[in-house]
Amino acid sequence: MKKFITTLIAICFATTIQAGELQIVNPGSEEGIFRQVLSKLGATVDHDFIQANNPITAYSYFGKNDTLTMWSSEWPGDPKFKSPTITNKNLIGLMTYETLMCSREFKSIEEMAGKEVKIATWGSNPVKKYLESLGETHNINFVVVPYDGSGSMVKGFIGLDADTIFTVTTREKAILDSGGVNCFAYSVDGDLNFRFVDAIVAISNDNALIESLRINLNALSNTKEWQDTFSGSYTYVGSEYINMFNQAVENFSN
Repeated sequence: MKKFITTLIAICFATTIQAGELQIVNPGSEEGIFRQVLSKLGATVDHDFIQANNPITAYSYFGKNDTLTMWSSEWPGDPKFKSPTITNKNLIGLMTYETLMCSREFKSIEEMAGKEVKIATWGSNPVKKYLESLGETHNINFVVVPYDGSGSMVKGFIGLDADTIFTVTTREKAILDSGGVNCFAYSVDGDLNFRFVDAIVAISNDNALIESLRINLNALSNTKEWQDTFSGSYTYVGSEYINMFNQAVENFSN
């Protein structure tokens, strides 16, 4: 029944947007949250899907057609990446994610004190800097095992690439289902001072398309399926949240 309702919603949405020239570009991994978000929103609009796998490749597709993409607030402050212009005019919405830390070996951050801890997480500078700061505070030597997305990160953790993982709470169930794991530190509880903020953005001058995508994202984000899929996250829809994104960019750039 749920599958039928979801399909019906997608069909209804698709009739509101006729944008055959729209391309959806995923700068994340095939298994990550970016892919999930863009695929669900993509079900509401005619499009061509491009799996770019990284922001450098993704950027090379921008400007060729109307484009829907997601962009991490980590990337604009990273000199390795070119970033699209994100303003209140083309922002569709934001996804914000709480984080957590889990381990097979440890049951608390305090247990890690004085030890070298091999930790699976994103390979970005802001995450590394945060873990370095957390390690200094608690006398922990975090050795980062870097991944390009939450999906591949969880796969690596389950495959025993590392005994500890720092990721988004959306992935908690998959981590716990692997067995023998303790999740003990959460940003929502104040144990961790790090959240991810990602922009869903249309690189387009088509105001009607942009507004339609906002309407569809708002409808999707209020469904139980969306909320279950992205538990541990919150979806903000609309142009008024541009300051939240800019503040996250500034925080990651420092």
